[in-house]
Amino acid sequence: MSESLWHQLKKHQKVKGEMPASDQDETENIWYIRLIQGLAGWLAAIFLMGFLGLGIAGLFEHGAAMMVLGLVINVAAYGYYKIDRNSDFFEQMVLAFSLTGQFLFAFGLFVLFDFKSRHWLVVVGFYQLLLMWVMNHYLHRFLSAWFAIIALFWGFESLVYSGVGSALVGAVFVWLWLDKCGWQAERNFYEPIAYALGLSLLQLNVQSHAWLFGGFYRNRAAGSWLMQNADWLSALLNSVVLLYLVYRLALEYHVKLSSQSGRLLVLAALVLLFSAMPVIGLSSALLVLLVGYARQNVVLMVMGGLALLGFVSWYYYSLHITLLNKSLILMVMGLVLLFGYVLLWRLWHGKAVKSDDTKVESTLSSWQKWAAALTLLVALVGVNHAIWEKETVLDEGQSVFLELAPVDPRSIMQGDFMRLRFAMANSIRDAHRTSLLDLDHHQGLAIVNVNEQGVGSFHDLYSGQQLAPKQVLMQYRQRHGRIQFATNAFFFQEGDAQLFDNAKFGEFKVAEDGELLLKAMYDHNLKLLGNNRLD
Repeated sequence: MSESLWHQLKKHQKVKGEMPASDQDETENIWYIRLIQGLAGWLAAIFLMGFLGLGIAGLFEHGAAMMVLGLVINVAAYGYYKIDRNSDFFEQMVLAFSLTGQFLFAFGLFVLFDFKSRHWLVVVGFYQLLLMWVMNHYLHRFLSAWFAIIALFWGFESLVYSGVGSALVGAVFVWLWLDKCGWQAERNFYEPIAYALGLSLLQLNVQSHAWLFGGFYRNRAAGSWLMQNADWLSALLNSVVLLYLVYRLALEYHVKLSSQSGRLLVLAALVLLFSAMPVIGLSSALLVLLVGYARQNVVLMVMGGLALLGFVSWYYYSLHITLLNKSLILMVMGLVLLFGYVLLWRLWHGKAVKSDDTKVESTLSSWQKWAAALTLLVALVGVNHAIWEKETVLDEGQSVFLELAPVDPRSIMQGDFMRLRFAMANSIRDAHRTSLLDLDHHQGLAIVNVNEQGVGSFHDLYSGQQLAPKQVLMQYRQRHGRIQFATNAFFFQEGDAQLFDNAKFGEFKVAEDGELLLKAMYDHNLKLLGNNRLD
């Protein structure tokens, strides 16, 4: 017991006198000593299992023998944890042996039935639940609960991609953290299970992503109604669990939903739910985050925060939705959150003014407000001036087609794009071969001949000479050993990679001073490709 806890109990008249001295050796609580002892236990277990594995290698062909051996190892582990000798070395070594016994049991079960059915995962799942219940060890109970959920749900993919599995796990997760992870006597049993449920909840949503937009994506249109509507059904079911959490917290803090505070709470929950609906997993991440905040649990708050960022990032960079649709959806989500914030602030602010009849004055002075307004005005003028300049180049610039040799990689972080390499870049590089310029950060102008079809070819580097008819200036720059014209990449809509494999020319709009913008892609017949163009 810590000294601060003893003083709190004494303050509330739960204990009297001085805190009793601890008879526990202080070295037992030093974390790095315990870590070294635990690692030593794992190393010892690995070496022992290696030697034993050489002697029982033939058992891997006999499923029943492996199951019996796994049961024997797990019973031995149960006997050790029942004694509770409180040694990190032996605890971790026994844990490693117990995990080996669980693997032998599961693998032997599938060998016995020739791997013909995934339904035997249910047997493995219930076996893990039994170990979770009887093993008196924190980490073992956590791992057994985690393995049980994996085995019970992954054998039935419809429970995963439909969101039914994550909704069930989420409801039990909320119940455990709000009702069972309180006093120390119950915490030792329920807390590792609750942590395992939180991790499994996020993992099931990740697996739902992988199946819906990976393995099952091509067959979704011809699949069942459940598969076709799985993304919205999953978001709806997990949102219901989030509402259940809000209801339970309202009961815990004695907030009546009919009161103004209760209505504010419901409104905030609805705003969060509406924002989380388009993204699978977002409501589950919010659930873990809110439970962590309600119980002041740093681990849950970190898990929920990282999951929140992960699911939003996955949605933004996913390739099954066009960038335009994703941008519109995320914009609507942002507007909804902003509207909800303003509405909640006004309602709560009005309540505060009404209750204490005081006027809340702004903390910003008049010159600060004018400075903020002027900064906003300058930013808007600057952005719109840049847009006006680009639009002028598009409207008045001359079209020049440059031959290119595209490369079309798939970028997880940026969607589909063509990495451009123009043929004229080689000519510019050759012209600079005898130059003393620093090509790593060089920027200049090239004189380009333009034929009747508008196709450009390199003539010379510009150094102030007079241009001949049918010649234009084109700005270029060299970065990291590559010659670039305006851009080195052209983005296109997801799924159009095959269409842009035929790209042979890039159309540039060129201003008189050489400024240029890449407008569109064309094939070898100068036929326009796709819809990604600046018109």
